[in-house]
Amino acid sequence: MRPGRLDRIVYVPLPDAPTRREIFAIQFRDVPVAPDVSLEELVARTHKYSGAEITAVCREAGLLALQDDIEARSVQARHFEAALHAVTPRIPDSLIQSYLSYQQRQSGLCFF
Repeated sequence: MRPGRLDRIVYVPLPDAPTRREIFAIQFRDVPVAPDVSLEELVARTHKYSGAEITAVCREAGLLALQDDIEARSVQARHFEAALHAVTPRIPDSLIQSYLSYQQRQSGLCFF
């Protein structure tokens, strides 16, 4: 927030469903997932997750698969289920409301 850093404060909202789907698709390029993994269910269950948290879910699921079997060929739905319990959304509604209130008071906040 010091002068000379950025000319504007940029608020990047939490990803919507299509964006979450794309984040998972990008993660799935590097992680082989089993046929029992439902992309649509993961998208629905990660409402209020940030992009970083979705990435963390994928990494955690991969690590859980390797803990089960070091030679695992794919990440199964049960690994994602456990990962969703381990990685929870951390951005409270109150913080989002704070950003929205600030945006209404200031003209320097950009929304993308």
